[in-house]
Amino acid sequence: MREDEKLFVHLSDIHFRSREIGRRDDPNAGLRDDLVTDVALMRREIGRPADGILISGDIAFAGAADEYTFAYEWLKLILCPAAGCRIEDVFVIPGNHDVDRRQAATPAHRDVRGKLRDYSADQSDDILRSYLSDPFSSQMLFGPIENYNRFAAEFVCNLAAEDPKKPDRRPFAVRDWKLKGGSTLRIWGFNSVLVCDENDAPGNMFVDPAAAQITRGGPDVTHVVMCHHPYGWLKNGAPFRERIESVAKLHLFGHEHTRRVEDGRRFTTIRAGAVHPDRHEPGWDPGYNWINLSFGRDGGKRHLDVEIWVRKREAARFIAVPDPENANPWSVRHALPDWSPPAAPQTADAAGSPVGLSVGMTVSTGSPPVTARTVISKMFRLSEHVQRQLIVALSLDADGDHALKDYEFVLAAVRRAKERNQLVDLNDRADEALGSDAG
Repeated sequence: MREDEKLFVHLSDIHFRSREIGRRDDPNAGLRDDLVTDVALMRREIGRPADGILISGDIAFAGAADEYTFAYEWLKLILCPAAGCRIEDVFVIPGNHDVDRRQAATPAHRDVRGKLRDYSADQSDDILRSYLSDPFSSQMLFGPIENYNRFAAEFVCNLAAEDPKKPDRRPFAVRDWKLKGGSTLRIWGFNSVLVCDENDAPGNMFVDPAAAQITRGGPDVTHVVMCHHPYGWLKNGAPFRERIESVAKLHLFGHEHTRRVEDGRRFTTIRAGAVHPDRHEPGWDPGYNWINLSFGRDGGKRHLDVEIWVRKREAARFIAVPDPENANPWSVRHALPDWSPPAAPQTADAAGSPVGLSVGMTVSTGSPPVTARTVISKMFRLSEHVQRQLIVALSLDADGDHALKDYEFVLAAVRRAKERNQLVDLNDRADEALGSDAG
């Protein structure tokens, strides 16, 4: 018996490059057009739209602001409509090309990276924690992905060292998809570019130590983990690998463009391939994936069925890459912990008014629910001046906000709106402001 399913487009290594994007002679414009055409064809073949788009890093080529501006417009206006999902259902993590190398080129940055790489593997997590707990040192590590963070904040995927005084800062991205049966699909996005430069090599990259400490959250939660660099690149990868192999059923990576699927009994590892691999590298082979996750029961036992449509480009079109038995899609089943859904919640009172809705949802027919993510998407389409006007008008600012970055200020205000049941008010005011801009 199938309880629910979620369908995702899985991409990596798009590598939008400043000197190419927006030009008629962009050498990858045709390639992207082939990919978008295939996404639309696969959507029809599978028979339903995607629930989200997962990007395993390297959105940009050099971490430049204009590369992210182009990426956002491409996602919103071209790829999301082809996949059938909303822009707020994009989930991203950074890769090595999302690091602004100019910002990372100072002598202090170079010395810090060299020193960190000199420590042994068993020392590295403790040393990283000491850097991440200090405001100045943590800025040295996170500063080079500031342009990425401004882009990722639109999807609530921005990353920062933890700060008890700033609850919206966290070193990883995480998103829950609630399933019809009452369980949760939880997707984690981890940072493997804390230490990143021209000396990147297998065995000398670091994943954030928080990645090795994720918790199961109960038998009703099924975990998916995303990290740009596979284990072999990570100096501190052993505890990370041990943890996620015991917790997560699906491991999604970028960076390496071969060995696309490794299926096992307890978990499945999937590499996205590269949308824009380096044309000069051997075996230039653009690719991406569709992934369907189906939750069900057989004989009272819960399971997760994973279907993977592996796609690769050949002769100006994308074709299927079948599994070793020549089947398409690839198909793997994983056992899930025993768990029974709670009793169905009451959905309406005697007068027919909906009750028990999540804080911040609208109660309307014909309109999509107002969520924090939809409001965030609207707020970031407004100028910073208008954002602050709306936030102050609803008293959603607080002492200490002056120390936040502009995008963190917006995220903190939306969180407060949700906590105070003001999300609909903020949404309506954002709609009014966007309407005024359009006029």
